[in-house]
Amino acid sequence: MEILKKIEERKEELFEILCELIRIDSQSFGNTGESREIADFIAKQFEDMGYEADVYSPLSIEGMKEHPDYWGLHELENRFNVSAVIPGKDHTRRLMLAAHSDTVAIGDRRNWTVDPFGGIIKDGKIWGRGACDDKYGIATALFLFRLFKDEGIEFPCDIVFTAYCNEEYGGSHGALAACLKYPCDDIINMDCKNFEIWICAVGGEEMRAHISAQDSVDDCGVMLDGLAVLKDEFASFREKRYAELKAHPEYADTVIPDTSVRFMEMKAGNAGADLGKASVEVCYYAAASREKIEEEFTDMAKRIDDRLQPMGLKFDRYEKETRFFHFGKSEKENPVVEKLIASAKEASGRVLTPCGSCQSDLSIFLKYGSPRAISFGIGRDFGAYGGAHQADEHIDCDRLLEFAKIMGKFLSE
Repeated sequence: MEILKKIEERKEELFEILCELIRIDSQSFGNTGESREIADFIAKQFEDMGYEADVYSPLSIEGMKEHPDYWGLHELENRFNVSAVIPGKDHTRRLMLAAHSDTVAIGDRRNWTVDPFGGIIKDGKIWGRGACDDKYGIATALFLFRLFKDEGIEFPCDIVFTAYCNEEYGGSHGALAACLKYPCDDIINMDCKNFEIWICAVGGEEMRAHISAQDSVDDCGVMLDGLAVLKDEFASFREKRYAELKAHPEYADTVIPDTSVRFMEMKAGNAGADLGKASVEVCYYAAASREKIEEEFTDMAKRIDDRLQPMGLKFDRYEKETRFFHFGKSEKENPVVEKLIASAKEASGRVLTPCGSCQSDLSIFLKYGSPRAISFGIGRDFGAYGGAHQADEHIDCDRLLEFAKIMGKFLSE
């Protein structure tokens, strides 16, 4: 238990690393984003430890734009990964630890009671954008690598750490680039919540449905009945998604089936313009294949149009707001999962339960990285005050310390 004692003694270093990461603006705005500064910061941390760091753009990967999971609506010119290889005892096996460096936008600053880039510690919490999604994962890795280096502790196998870009808003090019450039036997994506172990990646995407008036109108109120039709059709679509996810044991006892379709935006008109235009954006979770989903959307479009025509409205088109997330499961026999569960029990007495994920880049890590890829972490729920994507985002210092102890125990044996 010496490693746990060392982590406890140096915990303030862990907290300060996360604060420093939060103070670096790495917001993503969907199609655009900038992550060079945070990549360079992380690279310098590794170089100060004596490790070589590789800062690279997903566009530098040969064949990226031709890859079946390349999604061209996100520019990548200013987004960068940083990876470092730390040698261990067994050079025949590689374990990747990964966490994403980009964050969602801060939104209206008036909704924050703290500086979103302040990286402050108060009330036993660390506050700022990225605190729980997902800079705590990067901070934990940097802290443990430095501690192990200082204490002369050797990892059981070679470790590849990657802080990857372009996770938010369904990009996933950073995760894909890491998988293609640094093949590994196992992957732990430290982008997860509530000490869960995600062994299954949910599918789906964010999709917008557009409708319009057949003739010119001077009042967008006429579009409200059309929006009600869209809401009704997506409610039926949700029933199918609920049934298929409820049938999977990894999801049956989670909140995912109940939130399998969430309405992200309903809009009619545009500040006095486009009064005959309306749209609904949904985020949906699915276990079905892309082909099956596309068939359902084709049928839905016809039903929507048939219902809109008598109202003087019509269905226009669907518009993808994110890439498609592939449903996937980790191999049933997974020694990494077993070791993590044992490490948590020894480090803090916590019992970890494997389950399914929300939409995340675990989808990419499973499909293109390793069939044993999993996610493990302590992010906070989207709907919680100060949770992921919320104003006043924060993470509890005690939970961060416990996470570091579990990961430290895991990596030391």
